[in-house]
Amino acid sequence: MKKTLFIVIFLVSGITIVNAQYYSNLNFSLNDSLLVVKNTEDNSVKLRVLGNIGGRYIWSQGDTAIKYFKLAEEIAIASKDELSLYKIYGNISNTYTFTLGNYPLGLHIATEQLRLGNKLNLNDSLMRRVYYNLTFSYAHLENKDLAFKYIVLSWPFSRRNLTTYRSDLSNLAKAYYILGQYDTAYYYNKLLLDYVIKNRVYEKRPCNVYVVQGDIYRALKKYDSAIINYKLSIPLALISSLHKDYLESSSGLTSTYAALNQVDSAIYYGNQVVTYSKKFTFTEGLLNAYKVLYKMYKVKNKQDSSFKYLELSQQLSEQLYNNSKTNEAQNIALGEETKAKELAEQKAEQQKQLIATIIALLMIAIGIYVNGKRRQKNKIRKIEEDRKNNELAAARDLQISMLPKQLPYRADLDIATFIRSSTEVGGDYYDFFPQPDGLLFTVCGDATGHGVASGMMVSVTKAGLNGINAVKPNKILKRLNAVVKRIDLGIMRMSLNVVEFGTDEIALSSAAMPPIYLYTAKDGQVEEFMNNGLPLGGLRDEDFVLESRKFGVGDVLVQLSDGLPEAPNKLGEMYDYDRLKNLIQSSCHLSAQEIIDILIKSVDEWLQGQSNPDDITLVVTKKI
Repeated sequence: MKKTLFIVIFLVSGITIVNAQYYSNLNFSLNDSLLVVKNTEDNSVKLRVLGNIGGRYIWSQGDTAIKYFKLAEEIAIASKDELSLYKIYGNISNTYTFTLGNYPLGLHIATEQLRLGNKLNLNDSLMRRVYYNLTFSYAHLENKDLAFKYIVLSWPFSRRNLTTYRSDLSNLAKAYYILGQYDTAYYYNKLLLDYVIKNRVYEKRPCNVYVVQGDIYRALKKYDSAIINYKLSIPLALISSLHKDYLESSSGLTSTYAALNQVDSAIYYGNQVVTYSKKFTFTEGLLNAYKVLYKMYKVKNKQDSSFKYLELSQQLSEQLYNNSKTNEAQNIALGEETKAKELAEQKAEQQKQLIATIIALLMIAIGIYVNGKRRQKNKIRKIEEDRKNNELAAARDLQISMLPKQLPYRADLDIATFIRSSTEVGGDYYDFFPQPDGLLFTVCGDATGHGVASGMMVSVTKAGLNGINAVKPNKILKRLNAVVKRIDLGIMRMSLNVVEFGTDEIALSSAAMPPIYLYTAKDGQVEEFMNNGLPLGGLRDEDFVLESRKFGVGDVLVQLSDGLPEAPNKLGEMYDYDRLKNLIQSSCHLSAQEIIDILIKSVDEWLQGQSNPDDITLVVTKKI
């Protein structure tokens, strides 16, 4: 024990030296690597070098890693190197999920990776990369069924042993930890921990096995054991330059000391996370540190510091805002509430049965009393349901009134639209704004969630668009973003794209919407426009990308919400963006309305009679 403590103290004392050496080597390697990329015409060399650069940053500076992986993605797409693109998607998903904490975006990229892997018919060894990413994306988003499905694919039961998957056992344990299966997580991580303690000197042990062990002990409220494991992991993380693991350990210590009400220690490690995060990235740990520091300074009655970290945590939460994650959390909360009500009702029923077996007459009296209460409750519930239905009907009428009463007329354009809400009041919206000079603006949007709140966001958007002068689409989005942000509807956001139709040219810009599809009759190809900013109402000074294209006779532009491409069939499989793109390409010789009819028929067949959980909106414009 004394020897281990000596090693820990010695290694911690050398943190500054280790970091300085790492940065020196990293900068030198980066400059040399970028020169190689600049001076070679061999795309395979560029991809290998950019992948190595991204790999150096993936556990330390997530945004920088994404930057270089995105450069590699562009080269892989241009050179049609789909196997390299598959691996790049894996690295991007990994960075978003583990380092940047953007789980929905990590899941989106992993889904693209899975689609590509299935297309290439890759072997099990290569497909484990995407199964691994899907496991952790779904686990963090609390979709347990799909997370467990990909756990089995990533780590088959028959091969969960030290001989075959030694390096992966800690990740397997981490997955079970995130899903709340602490006993199973402890089993696999302890299996690996016992091995490395027996066969490796301390300095050569993997730090993540101690990090996961600390997490498990903290979840089991064995705080002393958690602290020991976190502190054992810190020097190992610094030796290996795994800065994300250092931040993860420090964040774990912050929460552990807070749970023990050791305020000064919690503040110390929380400040370590905040300071270290100025150079290195672990967003989840930084957000946790902000929240704990807010509470600890509040305990110490230091209101200025407490408010500072409360504000920082709110800002970081807003930066990480994502509809999918919010909706997932809401669904989980609703499920837990329903489960609690069911358990309460079962308990009440058991108590009634027990009373019935003891005193029959008392059971009759209680039955009469409960029956009267139930009737009264049902009567109150019926009144409340009628009131809500009336409000929803009014909200539905309001939303319908927000849509155009008729389609605009322009002699050279064939326009058709379609909208189908998944609930009484949906969050989708489309509109047209003809201009005196002949220009036509079309918009297609999707508000957060459904119901009355989303109808309110549509109303705000409609009003804001009517109050904005006819400038370029990206400027319209920027001004409208300022309007929505100023009104401040809490977590509500609005995704929207705007297209300007000139005589023979279009200009378009998008805020967090699905791709806009442009079919060019001249070459018979469909182009996807993927340049997206954040949803309206997110960051105050967000800029949006503007793109322009020629728009000639026979060309078709399709704007849509995500309800169609992400519609699930009975197996939970998405309709898919590629399927949609191919169907658009094969049907653009038809009229705008016929194109919509084909798309809706196809997605209805895919749904197999079940209702779609999201709204479907289409705006199709064809040059005639």
